[in-house]
Amino acid sequence: QTPAANHAAKDRPIPSPMASLSRRTSLPWHGDDFQHSAEPGSKCFAVRSLGWVEIPEEDLAPGKSSIAVNNCIQQLSNSKGQGSVENRGEGQDLVMILKKDTMSLVDPLDRSLIHRQPILNIRVWGVGCNNGRDFAFVASDKDTCVLKCHVFHCNVPAKGIAKALHEMCCKIVAERAIASSGLPRAATLEAVSTEDLPLQVDILEAVRQSMQTYEALYIGSLPVPRAMGMDVLNEAIEKLTRSPGRERWTPSLIRVSDTAMRVHPAQDEEEAAHIWECQVRYVTFLGVGRDAHTFALIVDTGRRFQCAAFWCEPDAGTISEAVQAACMV
Repeated sequence: QTPAANHAAKDRPIPSPMASLSRRTSLPWHGDDFQHSAEPGSKCFAVRSLGWVEIPEEDLAPGKSSIAVNNCIQQLSNSKGQGSVENRGEGQDLVMILKKDTMSLVDPLDRSLIHRQPILNIRVWGVGCNNGRDFAFVASDKDTCVLKCHVFHCNVPAKGIAKALHEMCCKIVAERAIASSGLPRAATLEAVSTEDLPLQVDILEAVRQSMQTYEALYIGSLPVPRAMGMDVLNEAIEKLTRSPGRERWTPSLIRVSDTAMRVHPAQDEEEAAHIWECQVRYVTFLGVGRDAHTFALIVDTGRRFQCAAFWCEPDAGTISEAVQAACMV
């Protein structure tokens, strides 16, 4: 349905290291219960594991990591409750404990250690942009060296975890700097620069900033009978491309933000003038047509469903991903 489908095989969930845990009915508990009994200086958060997915190294490049992490969050958040804990590694209630330079995941029932993650081995962390309750971090598996994006749903806003991690990283840098400069024996300590620290990605802001202006030919729009379906989309694209002919298609600038998509004539410098627009929250379906140059989306106008189609060069992948990202926000 969207270009994301091309990566389905690569991004599908694979067995989690926590998948061997049996599903148990957790007793009522609160993060405060652990905070009160935890060691001084540590912070505790109640989380539920949603599993993890493999993520390629190239997706962690600057400007791409936030979208990649949010895609993982969306994928696992939307699939929770489907499948079993054995094949998804999801469904386990945990306590995330942050102390000094370590993140620990603990079973809330018997307080046994499930996983320990050094903070400096985390490559990226971020908070989901949909509801603010999903948290993810990316780290390399110590045995396979595969990059894994672990996703959790939190009982409280996940920005609390992000803030705590940021404070811990700042403290690590400060302590290493003091130790390296103040103690002769500490001269051999490996200094930690800010470049070595995990990257905290602001997914919402990065998605907003990634929205740009795209050039395309506006083919036209027409009413469609249903809100969803590639058959509906392809039929509309075929009708629009048959008439009135390519010479009548309008060279356009498509501006996509986190709230709206607006189509302006390419030769018109007046931003107020547009030939088609929609609020992204009313987009019901989008996709690339049978011809990879064609992109279309269906919008609920309140009175009917309308499909707008575009011809893109070199293909429609970039613009469709931009609209998809806006819809996620």
